[in-house]
Amino acid sequence: MPNLRLNTITLAIAGLLSASLQAQDNTIANNETDVEVLSVVGKRVSYANNSTDNNMKYQQAPISNVLDLVNNLPGVNVGQGDAFGSDDYTTTISLRGFVIDRADQQLGITVDGVPNGGSGYAGGSKANRYMDSENTRYVEVGQGASDIASASLDALGGTLNFVSANPEMQRGARVGVSNGSHNARRYFARYDSGEIFGNTTAYFSVSDSYNSRWIGSGSNGYSDRIHLEAKSITELDSGRITARVSYDDTHEDNYQPISLAHFAKTPRWDGLTNAWTGDPDIDQNFAETWSTLRENTLVYVKGEFDLSDSIALEITPYLHLQNGRGDWMPNYQVYTTDASGNRITKGTGANMQRYRYIDVNGLPILDPNADTTDATRVASYRHTHYEKQRFGTTANLQWDLEMHQLRMGIWLEQQKRNQTRDWHNIIDPKIYHYFDKTPYWVQFDDDYTNKVFKYYLQDNITFGNLQLTLGVQQYLVDVSRTDDLNGKGKDSVDSDSSLLPSAGVVYSLNDHIEIFSGYAKNFKAISDGPLENKKSAELSSLKPETATNLDLGIRYSSDVVSMSTSLYRVKFNNRIVQLRYQTTADGTPNYLAEGDGDFDNVGGVTATGFEANINWRLNPNLSITSAITVNNAEYSEDVAASKEGADGEQLLVKDYRKGDKLAGIPEKMLTLSLDYNDDGYRAGISGKYVADYYGAAKHSFTANGGEAWNKDTISAHTIFNAYLGYEKDLGAASPFKSVDLALVMNNLTDKSYITGGSEGAYLIGAGRTASFTVSLGF
Repeated sequence: MPNLRLNTITLAIAGLLSASLQAQDNTIANNETDVEVLSVVGKRVSYANNSTDNNMKYQQAPISNVLDLVNNLPGVNVGQGDAFGSDDYTTTISLRGFVIDRADQQLGITVDGVPNGGSGYAGGSKANRYMDSENTRYVEVGQGASDIASASLDALGGTLNFVSANPEMQRGARVGVSNGSHNARRYFARYDSGEIFGNTTAYFSVSDSYNSRWIGSGSNGYSDRIHLEAKSITELDSGRITARVSYDDTHEDNYQPISLAHFAKTPRWDGLTNAWTGDPDIDQNFAETWSTLRENTLVYVKGEFDLSDSIALEITPYLHLQNGRGDWMPNYQVYTTDASGNRITKGTGANMQRYRYIDVNGLPILDPNADTTDATRVASYRHTHYEKQRFGTTANLQWDLEMHQLRMGIWLEQQKRNQTRDWHNIIDPKIYHYFDKTPYWVQFDDDYTNKVFKYYLQDNITFGNLQLTLGVQQYLVDVSRTDDLNGKGKDSVDSDSSLLPSAGVVYSLNDHIEIFSGYAKNFKAISDGPLENKKSAELSSLKPETATNLDLGIRYSSDVVSMSTSLYRVKFNNRIVQLRYQTTADGTPNYLAEGDGDFDNVGGVTATGFEANINWRLNPNLSITSAITVNNAEYSEDVAASKEGADGEQLLVKDYRKGDKLAGIPEKMLTLSLDYNDDGYRAGISGKYVADYYGAAKHSFTANGGEAWNKDTISAHTIFNAYLGYEKDLGAASPFKSVDLALVMNNLTDKSYITGGSEGAYLIGAGRTASFTVSLGF
């Protein structure tokens, strides 16, 4: 645990602030008129949490990914391969030693409290699939723990809840046009109905976004997105009905993760090419053949009812539909045969062999030493298809009884997902990657079913200035996989949690200062990923991941200053990782493999740290916001892996080492923002410093025959962003009610840096990027 003297010092500082700033509180409060204040400290609960404010929205262009909004909050680090965050494949988020990346999903994401259905690339959907920045009211982050009612199967390290804006009370419309670097353009329109039927407000919005990849030019890849949202709120005599639907259709060309050695040689190129050569050995890296296509629809209806003066019920049924595809161009085709040597077009068969040429009769040339002088070169376009249907409901009941506030609830969900991979013949590799619509081989076709039941009970007890919270929750999760091609039957795993306790206390010292402490045991269900490689008998030994979180902190809040600090300790148990990626003889990934590696529980991680943030209003128009993070995350156990010896025997060797730093997690971060807002004018500049950290921890051998664990030092970097804006009410005489002009510049100094990634595979941060938006209201 970090030195507790830090918390004592912080308490003393907050006490001094309470006394010395009270006069300034009164002065500013008496002089301001229409300045709105939204504290970034978050809710007054027993766990650390923070929220975004309007200034954080101004720092990001409307075309940007809404995940970027949380990047300046304590403990959070968001990495985006694309300049505007338009590549889900290379999006990473870390928080207190937990991550969302291609391999791991250890943080929960919800939209208005509705579960997002996972954040992984293969079938997941992060918040940017459901929400535009203009329709985002704020984002609340529960670091370490979260509200016990939160519905997520991934929330080991906390939850990010994206809250949508409400409809306006007055009828009106807004349109916005953005242009920017890398051929960026975006059109946005929103219509608000105002109050209709005497009790209902609603809005509908649509946006159309496009930008090229920031690396290279010409045919260097692009992102194209159509997004629609609608929301309505109906006020009842004793309740409220909220309905919301979002639709998102996206084509994203990806970025390639790179090694640190590659970055040292060329820090502005990820190895993908931007010109078609006609040579598949080169064109397998053509940027436009690395693609993510996704279509997501999410609908929910939330009913909030006051059953009596002391009892309130909230129930939210929802439906999520997804289909999509991931594309890549292998520089070969695959010849698959059954046990009798007959070629098959479906399933993995008994033998798989790559070939790159066909003879004059169109037959594969399987002999690698054959004469190919008159042969025809071939290649494949590989598609992985994703389809998902989720439906479920959350229900929460709150009962106020004198000293007690009882909360209880359930979450039910059923999910069906299909994942299919097929390989298509590229008609003529010399011309382009046009492909035969009918696949020549279907590698796998798997159906997954996920059934979830969660229940919780919590009591919040008030003793004067002291609030005590006691709670318990449990998850009952069944996951199954059916192989529709290879006759392997059905594999399943029960991923039930034990009873998960939580407890917390909040004590108010006065009107401005409160101390809080909280304990929670978090849970992540076993995903369907391990079922790709393990049978049911092997899965029986796989345990769900758990994490215990302990927070001790203090909050200070006034009209001038809001601040919070937190000391924390996290113990992550039963960590599931992919121990060994399947590779070919030359060490490159084996793209014929169904999965990327083998899944096992490999011990745990311990993280201790300190987080603090402050928002200081220097006067009604000028404010400073800052956040500091100090995080020490280490492997708490040695981890052994199976390696093949010189004679083919299996050897156990140390793969991760106790006491080594957790890979890919920044240890020290500092953010600082200065924001100005006066009579329609706004401006701000912000900087984020990330200190050196290790990118990898997995065991390896060095060039001189030595051994290495912690390695790949990611160099420290500081990224500056700035914005300028002007908003004016044009009055009734103008054809438009208002105009808003906004200029946003990211990475002002054009810094070359690593922005995130996974172990040994890193993402290049985008260079200087600018965008300008004109919005009109009428």
